[in-house]
Amino acid sequence: MNWMYNLERKYGKYAIKNITRYMALISIIGSIFLSAIGDEYIYKCAFYMPYILKGQVWRLVTWVFYPMSAASILEFLFIFCLVMLGDSLESCFGSFRMNLYFLTGILLNIFGGIIIYIFTGISIELSLYYILFSLYVMLGLFMPDAEVRLYFVIPIKMKWLMGFYAVGLAYEVIRNFSFGMSVGIYKSAELIFALINLGIFVYLCRNQNRYRTVRRHKKTAQQQQFNNQVKRTSDIVVHKCCICGRTQKDDPSLVFRYCSKCDGGREYCQDHLFTHEHYKMM
Repeated sequence: MNWMYNLERKYGKYAIKNITRYMALISIIGSIFLSAIGDEYIYKCAFYMPYILKGQVWRLVTWVFYPMSAASILEFLFIFCLVMLGDSLESCFGSFRMNLYFLTGILLNIFGGIIIYIFTGISIELSLYYILFSLYVMLGLFMPDAEVRLYFVIPIKMKWLMGFYAVGLAYEVIRNFSFGMSVGIYKSAELIFALINLGIFVYLCRNQNRYRTVRRHKKTAQQQQFNNQVKRTSDIVVHKCCICGRTQKDDPSLVFRYCSKCDGGREYCQDHLFTHEHYKMM
């Protein structure tokens, strides 16, 4: 039995339903605070290792409120599309695995940021943007033939949209590192972490799907066994005329009745029910 299935069975009841909506709400709150307070808000909540080491440990948590951009119509439209994607994926994989996806993504960013600072001295910029954005790639991987309306007008399959996003992300990483190693690490680390987290999720769900396939095959075999038993049962003769010996297998339209005047519960077909000689036991 798959270990992830055991984990889900044990802790699945604690999973947050519709977690993508909460992640989207966090991003919206961050954007609203940025528009209302300005850069001072970013200064207070951003993931910045030198200040964390000085005791501002709340930054290990508050960075999730780091805004993707100032509040705007385009951002709300982006968030709205993400919520629909997240709901579709959650209906496919379940709340527990979507919770696990976001949890591992957040933890990977935190520990990755700490490790990068220890070895390079660079404090990277962290936000939920790429964790949320990778939902587009996830949907393209698991539902490649699903069709979406680009800008609510243009129909396009997710596998082509995923390819477009993959090229865009690769270009972004290459462009960031073209400005130097430090800039590349600073700008691309959270993107790389999001893709690593997505790869882990795909691997885990691949194993889970394999387990479900085994269960489906087992269920199919059990259903086939049941059908065979029903077929064998249908071969058993239930009704037989005591006069002519015909059964329901000879003619399914025949009607059989027991005679109340005969001893021993004798059964007759419709042709001999009223014409037979009553049988009496001695």
